[in-house]
This record gives sequence, structure tokens and C-alpha cells, in this order.
Amino acid sequence: MVLDSFQSDDVQALHARLLKAEKERDLLKSFNVSNAQRLLSVASGKPVSFFWKDIQANLQKILPDCYGLLLVRSKGSQGWVLVTRDEKNATLLNSEGQLGTLPRALMTFSESPSCPKRREANIQLSVDWGLWKGFLELNGFSDVVMLNVPTKQHDDYLMVFFQCHSADISDEVIDLLFDESANCMKAVSLREYSDRCLFEDGHRDPQTALLRRYSFENNFAMVLKDSRRHFQRVALMSLRLHARITQDDAADLKALAALIQRTVRDNDLVAYYDDGEFVMGIRIRHMEDAEVVANKLMKALRDPELAAKKLVSDGVSIGISFYPEHSSLDDLYRAASFAENSVSESFGHRLEFHGRVYSSSNDFYVF
Repeated sequence: MVLDSFQSDDVQALHARLLKAEKERDLLKSFNVSNAQRLLSVASGKPVSFFWKDIQANLQKILPDCYGLLLVRSKGSQGWVLVTRDEKNATLLNSEGQLGTLPRALMTFSESPSCPKRREANIQLSVDWGLWKGFLELNGFSDVVMLNVPTKQHDDYLMVFFQCHSADISDEVIDLLFDESANCMKAVSLREYSDRCLFEDGHRDPQTALLRRYSFENNFAMVLKDSRRHFQRVALMSLRLHARITQDDAADLKALAALIQRTVRDNDLVAYYDDGEFVMGIRIRHMEDAEVVANKLMKALRDPELAAKKLVSDGVSIGISFYPEHSSLDDLYRAASFAENSVSESFGHRLEFHGRVYSSSNDFYVF
């Protein structure tokens, strides 16, 4: 009888292990399919933000309570900045909308590129994570996995994944998932650097006849330089189409780009950043001038002939940020993207000001 009981326990244990192994096998199959799709996206030139959202979405299918931060540091720079912002990580920003100093544990790890990955538990009790204690307690995060993604010629990335508790999946499988995510980011970073080298001399995007991203960056740097010299204001606008862009939309995309170029002034900079995003740099005298331009764009995009086309009918969001509130293109672009992502309606705009998002500049100084 006792022997039968032991045998029954052994069978149950083996059955549980088998079920767990089958679950992990199915998860890895799904993850491998996603990796194949990512390689195609790398080849097509999708931006870092696209892959980061994809990585988070795929990890959360397997680890539902997992939440990630992606930080980037340009060569020659000492500070880390957030690549994308959302409601959770916005609580980590200071009054100027900047990330500021990292917790000691994260800073130490980021300065150790020879250590690609580190896992820590019970971080809400650790003095080395004290700077982010409020953020950790607010979200119930207890564990963290940190991954260094260093590069030789271009930007370095730091991936930070928080969890509320340990998952019912083997450490080997979890490590594989995180390692593949870091490899994906390395591939995207290398591809972006290759693009910069290959297309530096090509100023215009062939799809839209607008400035390429890197040409826009070079021209906008001169705009910022002039604005500093003459104490002028500048606004950066990110206009994103909600529709997915396909090869069949080439003619409509070019017509839309021409409309945007006609709507702004001749000396304003307009670029196509790919993936349905147009970026504009405009000189302004007052903050409300940027809203005037945004409203002109919305009115033009609601033209009956254009509005009937799929590219526009699915919706348009505009995000606006300001110089000198943000002193660099990188900061301006991140702030404008944060504002654009905060638009809840199909057609609308938002303005970022000192780390917060507003519907109108009239609300900036309402206490």
C-alpha cells in the first residue's frame, strides 16, 4: 500500500513535469515564430521603438507581470534617457521631464559592459534601488533582470525588466527569452547605424520626397543653433498616421506628404521618419503658434478627398514639444512622441510641457 502511494506520487510528479515541459515547448515555438517576423522587420528598416513594443508584447504573453524600460546612451554622452515613455515610467521623470540619476545598482551594472545580464530579487528592500523605491512599491515590483546592449560605433542600450513575482517557468527558458530580446536590439542598433552610413548622402526619402531622418537631424541642429543665438522658440511636431502603411499606399503617401509640406511654411523642416510618422521642426514666436499649425494640419487632413483614403480615415495624432524647454533634438523628439502617444481620440493633438501632457497651451500655467 505504501509502495503504491509512492508510485502514485512519482507518477503525479512526472506528469506535472511533463505538462510544464510541454507548456515551455509551446511558448518557445511561439517565440521562435515572433523572432522570424522580427528579422523581416529588421531588414525592412523598422525603428527601435517598433521592436521595443514588440519585445514587450511577446514577453508579456509568457510573463504577464513583466514590465520593461529601454534606456539609450549616445556615444560621448554620460546620461541615460528613456527611449519611449508611458504612464508608468513617467513617474521616474523629474520636473524637467528628464530621467535623472539612476539607482546605484542599475548605474553600476550599466558601467559593466562585460556583464551582459544580471538578475536581482527583493529589490524593493535594497538600498541600491532606493532612488526608485516609490516606483517599485507603486507597481509591486520585486525582481529585476538587467541586460547591457553595448555597441562599438553607435548608441548603447540598457534593457531593464521588472517582475512582481517569480514565474512558473524554468530559469533556462526565461534566460533564453531575455537573451534573444537583447540580440534583437543589437541587430536593430547595427542596422540603424548601417542606415546612417549608407544613406547619409541621400537627403530625400524616395517615398515622400521629404527629408530623410538624418538629413532632418542635421538641418534641425542648425535651427537650434540659430534659435540659441537669437533667443527664439522652436517647436517639434510628430504627426503619426494610425493606419498601417503598405506598398499599395505609395501614391497616397506621397500625396499626403505634399499636402503636409504645403500646409507648413517654406522655411519649416518636414521629414518622413518611416512607419507612418512625419516630423516637423518649426520656428515660432509664441507657444500657441504651434497649435495654430497643428489645427491647420488637421483641417487640411480632413479634406473630403483625402479623408476618404485609408491612410487618413483611420486617424491622425500629433504631438508637440518645445525648445528651450528641451534643449536637444533627442529630448524634443521623445517629448513629442510622448505627447503623440497620449492622444486618445482618432484625430487630435497634445502638447508636452515640463513632463506633462496638455490639450492646449492655455492650460500650461493654470494652477
